[in-house]
Amino acid sequence: MQSAEAEVDSIRSAVAKHFEVYGVIVSPLALTFQVRVPPAGIDGPFDALRQELVPKDLIPTVTREKGETLVHVQRRPRSRFAGLQVNLIFLILTVLTVVFFGGAWNWSDYSGEPILSLESIGYGAVFFSIPLLAILGCHEMGHYVVAKRYHVRASLPFFLPSVPPLGTLGAFISMRDPIPNRRALLDIGVSGPLVGFAIAIPVTLAGLALTAATPGGSLAESPQPSILFLALSRFFPIPGPVVQHPLAFAGWVGLFVTAINLLPAGQLDGGHVARALLGRYQFYVSWGAVILLFGMSFFYTGWFIFGFLIFILGVRHPPPLNDLTPLDTRRKVIGIAAVVILLITFVPQPFLAPGAQRSLAFEAVNGARESQVNATIALATAFTLQFAVNNTGLRAETVAMSLRLNNLDRAGFAIRFTTYRIGGVNHSASPDTFTLRLNPSERAVIDLLVTAPPSWPTALPADLTFQVHATTPDLTAAVDLRIDLHLTR
Repeated sequence: MQSAEAEVDSIRSAVAKHFEVYGVIVSPLALTFQVRVPPAGIDGPFDALRQELVPKDLIPTVTREKGETLVHVQRRPRSRFAGLQVNLIFLILTVLTVVFFGGAWNWSDYSGEPILSLESIGYGAVFFSIPLLAILGCHEMGHYVVAKRYHVRASLPFFLPSVPPLGTLGAFISMRDPIPNRRALLDIGVSGPLVGFAIAIPVTLAGLALTAATPGGSLAESPQPSILFLALSRFFPIPGPVVQHPLAFAGWVGLFVTAINLLPAGQLDGGHVARALLGRYQFYVSWGAVILLFGMSFFYTGWFIFGFLIFILGVRHPPPLNDLTPLDTRRKVIGIAAVVILLITFVPQPFLAPGAQRSLAFEAVNGARESQVNATIALATAFTLQFAVNNTGLRAETVAMSLRLNNLDRAGFAIRFTTYRIGGVNHSASPDTFTLRLNPSERAVIDLLVTAPPSWPTALPADLTFQVHATTPDLTAAVDLRIDLHLTR
């Protein structure tokens, strides 16, 4: 074991190989070397010094204080890291939970098949589990590969199992060396989201194509689209709100994970990017992001938990070892692109229970929305009024149809339902009130027979009004169609 004097001399020799040293300050926490910046700049020499000292469990940092450039060298305790067995165990557990609590769960909701059926397990794995694990795994491997390029030790991904509807809490890698400079900080931070984003886009497009071709049933909760997801949906128009194909849901999760990781808070990927772009001012942006998460928890309670975790783990991002060398223009553009990706993939309220989206709407037969119909009828004549009621929510509904005649029956009008059609199949309707069953985005075309009285005892009124009322049995969703009649002789 070296004496203290020999160790100081050894470290000084290492620093002197890369910098001209003109002073040494010894303190209980670090050795500080006053150095002159080489003509070619500080970045190359400092990185070479870092690669020489880090394997010896010595961490160099460089600062500029009172006009002097200072290289600080600190010893860090040798850490013990878990072996690959831990990664493998967590990977196996996560594969199982993603297959059963992710893929099979979502396929069962989509198709109506039992969750433990071979169809749910097999199709769920193909259309949800494998794509989602690919997005998450490639995201973390993007960090891993770029970290290795900068000679920063990092663990292989740790996957985290979870409960439905995803079956996983995601994945992460452990950085076992400090980040050398702003350039490495940005590259390592942004690499994962960019790789995951690039894979999530084709997965989403393929899922949207399958959704448009084979819309499914109802889900326990409804994922809300981001700006990008809405834009991608335009390639595959879907008539009304339908349940997404599990592959589309996997793509949605991939885009949403990208957004969460790009939040400029703490040591998230977005925190790395913000620290590289803004330096120490990232601290204020990080606090702003945490406060925003707490504010959005009024709309989605999950944001409170996420913001609290960031607060506990640390809002401030530690600086890289070399915080002096600025970013080049290309990396600034990449950082700005990451901010744009965050804006187009973030969803303030990611999930809505279908009860929050239970709704009915009246439509014309051609599909146009309508809340009022104007018609002219002569005394002693009749006509059939056709309109449609559409289930615009995200779950199947029983719809009760009724009439509010406003005493027109006492004046001699006969107004009654006759038939209704769902999917081209005719059904008889009770005259005054009846119920029907509609799946999400399904509609019924209803025939209403209106017969005017043979005479009117006084001057004809300018107009007469009655309503057709549609509601769910629990009154959660209700809508009225107003019908204005102009009576003539």
